[in-house]
Amino acid sequence: MKRGSSTVFLAMAFVTFAICIAGSIGVSRKLTVMSECQAFGRVWTKAILSEYDKHLLDDYCLMAFWGNEAEVNKKIDSYLDYSAAGKLNIRIGSTASDLTGYELGDPANFSTALKKGFAASAAESFFSGDSRKARQTDAETEPGESPEGRSIGNTVVLDTLPSGGIRGTVSGDLLTERARSLRDEEGVRSAAASAGTEAAFIWKYFSSCVTVADDKPHYLNNELEYVIRGSPDDEVNYTACRRRIFLMRNTLNLVSLYKDSTKVELISTAAELITPGPLGAATQVLIAEAWAALETEEDLKTLYSNGRVPVIKTSDQWQTDLLSVLDSNKVRKELDEESRQLLDENREELNNLPGAGKVAEVLTEGLSYDEHLMIMIMCLNKNIRLLRLMDIVQINMKFRYYRDFNLMEYYTGVRYAITADGRNYVFEDSYR
Repeated sequence: MKRGSSTVFLAMAFVTFAICIAGSIGVSRKLTVMSECQAFGRVWTKAILSEYDKHLLDDYCLMAFWGNEAEVNKKIDSYLDYSAAGKLNIRIGSTASDLTGYELGDPANFSTALKKGFAASAAESFFSGDSRKARQTDAETEPGESPEGRSIGNTVVLDTLPSGGIRGTVSGDLLTERARSLRDEEGVRSAAASAGTEAAFIWKYFSSCVTVADDKPHYLNNELEYVIRGSPDDEVNYTACRRRIFLMRNTLNLVSLYKDSTKVELISTAAELITPGPLGAATQVLIAEAWAALETEEDLKTLYSNGRVPVIKTSDQWQTDLLSVLDSNKVRKELDEESRQLLDENREELNNLPGAGKVAEVLTEGLSYDEHLMIMIMCLNKNIRLLRLMDIVQINMKFRYYRDFNLMEYYTGVRYAITADGRNYVFEDSYR
């Protein structure tokens, strides 16, 4: 009887021990499968991210990979089948990826990618101008004339641009006030650097009708101008920016003129000789406005020759003189017959006015054409500026490498889930 009880007890103990061993093996197997899935999953996310587009990185310091959810699923299934083959009889389930929220064509994601790839701490160094070169133009093209440009007529290309043709620009009054507050080259650089990576990115990679940013092919010649105006036509963007610069410079020149007591005295004396009496005040205004406009035209020639023009000019920085203003059609056409006659009769006296024929030598201080454009760009609505920046990247990637390039088909991160032995594993990673 005792021997039978011992046998039963030993049998029970053996069965219990076997069950424990089997349970331990099962738990160990599950832990092993879990550990391998987690380890491999992290590797697979890195493998997907490692397929970033090299051209985007080389040309614009942006990291993103081309693909879609079906492509990602296919790659993960392939990795999973290879890694699980012959290992612990793992039962593989479905793979489901979700790339929503990682599209490079989303302005928020693009801005984040830009900040990661183009460090804000390096922004200020890109405003030295050393990397920008004067554009080589046709010998027959005069400074201030529109160089030959391009336009985009393909409706598919236009319809898929990130900006979607969004309208918006900046007023001349706002530009004038901003220019007066910045005053000089250092002021523009400081403001652009504080504007963050977008301004530095534009300065480093975007060309204008006056300068080129690099040796790579650019579809539109006037890229800085595009950011300001947003037209798919180089000529339209050029003309719009020229008009705004003229308005800005004309207003600033009027301010400079009325701050210069010597020139104000010259204008007053000339008006008295041409139009004696109460009507002389109107002639003074006419001469001042004509002088500012004539000076502005010279400023534009200087800017389009990649020169510099001071924001507020001193007396010795003017490129035109009173005599050339009085001989201009703008003045002579507005004067009545009697005033024109007096102008001719008093010509010798006008010629002998102190400083009437004095002009400045070559200007070396002030803002360049591109820096005038950067003032406009910084005055733009931030969202419009970012979308047009994205347009240029997409246009150039189409022009340089892929005709069907679309920022919405590129992703800055990956998210997917796999099923193994009935357990769901979720992985997510992005470029850092």
